[in-house]
Amino acid sequence: MRSLLLVPFLVSSLGALAGADTTISGFALTRAANPVPSSAACSLPDGDFITFDGQFIRRWNADGSFEDQLGFLASFVFPSFVRLTPAGDAVIIGDSGSFGPTPAGDLHHVALDGSGVTFLGSIPYNFDGKFLPGGDLLVSAAPLNFGSGTDLFRVTLAPYSATVVGHVDGPSGPLAIARNGDVFYGFQQDPTLPNAPQDIVRWSAGLLASGTFLDSSNASVYTTFAEPTSVLEFEPVRERLVAVENRYLGDHRIRRVRPNGQVSPILVEADEWIGGMRFAFGGSSATFDAYQPDDGIRLVYTTTDFFSFDDEVTVAPARPTLVVSGLGTTGTGAVRFDLAGGVPNGTALLTYCPQTALFPVEQTYPLPQFFLHTPFLLQATTRMQFLIPTDASGAAVLTLWNPGGLVGQNGWQFHVGRPNGVQIGSSNAVTF
Repeated sequence: MRSLLLVPFLVSSLGALAGADTTISGFALTRAANPVPSSAACSLPDGDFITFDGQFIRRWNADGSFEDQLGFLASFVFPSFVRLTPAGDAVIIGDSGSFGPTPAGDLHHVALDGSGVTFLGSIPYNFDGKFLPGGDLLVSAAPLNFGSGTDLFRVTLAPYSATVVGHVDGPSGPLAIARNGDVFYGFQQDPTLPNAPQDIVRWSAGLLASGTFLDSSNASVYTTFAEPTSVLEFEPVRERLVAVENRYLGDHRIRRVRPNGQVSPILVEADEWIGGMRFAFGGSSATFDAYQPDDGIRLVYTTTDFFSFDDEVTVAPARPTLVVSGLGTTGTGAVRFDLAGGVPNGTALLTYCPQTALFPVEQTYPLPQFFLHTPFLLQATTRMQFLIPTDASGAAVLTLWNPGGLVGQNGWQFHVGRPNGVQIGSSNAVTF
C-alpha cells in the first residue's frame, strides 16, 4: 500500500517543481499541458500552429483547441521538425526514422488545405531544417548515424533534390537562417570531451552562394556557451537570435544570443528539459520585448521531465497597468494614478493627450529605445516634466489635483524606464 501511495506523491511533487520556471522582469509565463506531447511544431502567421507527433500531422487554433487533421504517416517515426514553406500553403516535416538497425529518416510535404501528404525524399537521421531566402531547405543530419559527424543538405523541393553542401564534427545540431541568408549552427557536445565549450557558428550567405563547402575551417564563431544548444530561432520583426541551452546538470535556459565578447542574457530558466521552441503570432504589431502588449509576438516552448509531465509554456511581454481613482475622476478633487508592473527600481513618466486626439485603436511608434503602443496622436502628446521612481516590484503612485476641469479632457498613459530614465515600455492608456 505504501508503494502505491508513493507514485501519486512523486508525480504531484514533480509537477509542482515543473511549475517553477522563471523569466525576467517585463515578461510573464503561462503554462498548460502540451496538447501533443513529444511532438515537433511550427507556428502559422494567423496564430494557428501545426504539430507532428511522429505519425499524425494536426492543425490547432491559437487557443490550443483542435482544428483539423492534415494527414498521417503509415507508421510511427521520431519527429524532427516542422517548417512552413515560403509560399505558406504547406509544411515540410522531417523525421529520423523508427526503431531498427537501418538508417532512416524522410522528408514529407503536407498541404495545409488537407489535400494530402507527399513523400519527398530520404535524409537519414535528420535533425533540423530551415528555409533559405531563395526557397531551398537547409537540413542538418547524420546520415551515417553516430560518430560520423553532421552533413548539411541543401534541399530543393520541386523537383526534389538534396545536395550535401557542408560537414561538421559531432552530433547534429540546430540551424537558424538570418533574413540575409547567413547560416547559424549550434555545435553539439562531443561525448569524448564532456567539458568542451559549445560554439554557435556562422557562415555568410555569400560563402554559401559561392558554392564553397561549409565546414569548421570557414565558419566564424558567433558565440560560445558552456552547454550545447538544442534549438536556434530568430525573433520575428527584431531578428534577434534566441537559443535553448539544455544543461545536463542544472537548469535549462533560453537565452538571447549575443556575439562573442558580450553576455548572452537569460530569458527563461526551467527546472526540466526544454524541447521545442517557436515564436507565435498574435493579432497586434507588438514585438517580443519587455513591457509591451501581450497580444503580439510570443515565445512558446515545451518542457518535460520524461516521466510525469509534458507542458507547453508561453512567454509573453507583461505590460504595466495603469488604474486611476479618486474624487478627481468625476469632479474637483485628487486623482490617484497607480502603476503596477513597471521596471523594478526604475522610473515612470506620465503623459497625456486630448481625448479629441485619441485613435480608436492603439498606434505603434518606433521610438529610439522601444516601440510605443498608444492611442495617442504623438504630436498632441504632452510629457510631464519629471520622473517618478518605481519600487522593487515596479509599482508607483502619483497624485494630481483636478480643479474641476479635467474630466473628459485627456487620455493618460505612463512610459516606464530604467533607473537612468531611458524609457523601454508603456502602460495601458486610461480616460476619466
